[in-house]
Amino acid sequence: MLCLAAGLLSAACTGTPGIGVSGERPDPIGALGPDAIVSYALLDGETGAKIAVKAADRPMIPASTAKAATMIAALELLGPDYRFATRLLATGTPDADGVLNGDLILKGGGDPLLGPQDLLGLGQRLHDLGLRRVTGRLLYDTSLLPEQPSIEPDQPAEARYNPGIGALAVDFNQWRLLWRDGEEAPQTQHLPPLAQFRVRPASGAEGAGREVTWDGRTADDDTWRLAGDAPGTGDRFLPVKDPGRATAALFRRLAGQVGIALPPPEAGTAPKGAAPVAQVLGLPLSEVVRLGLQHSNNLVAELIGLTATRLYKGRPENLEASAGALSGWLHQAVTARLGGVDWMGWRLRNHSGLSRKSRVTAAQMAAVLRFAQGRRYGGWPFASFLPAAGFRRAFRDRFLTEDAVGRLWAKTGTMHYAKGLVGYLMDGAGRTRAFALYIADPAARAAYDALSDADRDAPEEQARAQAWIDAAERVEEAIVSDWLKRF
Repeated sequence: MLCLAAGLLSAACTGTPGIGVSGERPDPIGALGPDAIVSYALLDGETGAKIAVKAADRPMIPASTAKAATMIAALELLGPDYRFATRLLATGTPDADGVLNGDLILKGGGDPLLGPQDLLGLGQRLHDLGLRRVTGRLLYDTSLLPEQPSIEPDQPAEARYNPGIGALAVDFNQWRLLWRDGEEAPQTQHLPPLAQFRVRPASGAEGAGREVTWDGRTADDDTWRLAGDAPGTGDRFLPVKDPGRATAALFRRLAGQVGIALPPPEAGTAPKGAAPVAQVLGLPLSEVVRLGLQHSNNLVAELIGLTATRLYKGRPENLEASAGALSGWLHQAVTARLGGVDWMGWRLRNHSGLSRKSRVTAAQMAAVLRFAQGRRYGGWPFASFLPAAGFRRAFRDRFLTEDAVGRLWAKTGTMHYAKGLVGYLMDGAGRTRAFALYIADPAARAAYDALSDADRDAPEEQARAQAWIDAAERVEEAIVSDWLKRF
């Protein structure tokens, strides 16, 4: 067996030390600073033999590589053909004038790809069935899954990648704020124009990077503050804190476009006896998984994970409980198929990896990927769900070599001072290796977390963190490119 030369990474490897990296070039590790940690495990996909390992049992921040584990568990539990259903129910039927003297209920099924087109289609279906007005209530029922105003409270409240979650979600639970200077106050536009999205102009300065900040009085309050030092014109995508209410409000608006008058939406559960009227089915789970991994969407991973946990253990209390239950199932399944795996140190706070507190080891993640390698999901290998080197600017346009095309299939993970890459290497002769590679600087991450919100958002701090990420990506590329040449 061969491993990376000690001169490049000071790696501890199994088997006989390999040949050094040819040519003189700087050690990419040096750019990461003295406290950087590199951890990896490269396994033979069939036998599990360790081809190259370094600190493989050290718990590391997985970031978005956690999505790979979530998707594997969900495909196993729900099946590749599972489809999310968003339903309309009613207590009664329209009379001859198209009036429903009862309640209309929009019931969420956790579809992470539900869009305004689907809501318009549901409204048109109601119109085609003769409905013109509802005199009762418009209820939105999100009881299928737990609700949270953000995926991870420790992450920025203003980040579009940290939206609220629940059984009803539309357009990835984001909305758009546009503004420009007015004579007395900024003029704003809210897209979609829903009443729950409120913006309060402020006179005080917030500093660069904090032009729009969350100003809610409660956790699910969609109220925002536009700073006094914001530029004269601007455009921001913001996360929705109360997605159930926003989805129902948008449905009401779109139903009005096709000629149906609905009352303002209210939260509630479908009454007993409410009958199904119409539904929209999402894409098969296999396609949702592929899109979720290609675009690394946090909301997609969370709703898929919550739905899988609900099938396995019943409705979870929150994301952390759901991630714990799904991890438990995955550990049992991997151990049953592959034998003993040390799961000490594995802890996921959610299904997307959006947490600085989550931890996995390279050995554990490589075992999970090896488990999935031998499975087929609707006939597809799990590798085919992952981004591929050389296509669609994958991996931020790294691995642009002929050696990598068709051989490297992987999921990235990125947080400030934490980086991951996990997936498969193929040798062109039918042999596949599973790998997990993590890089981190715990001291730099701890210092970053200790900063105030304003200091973390400062351009110089963000530039420093981005420079570290760029350096870590160069290390990833050096390690994996060397594997591609050797194995």
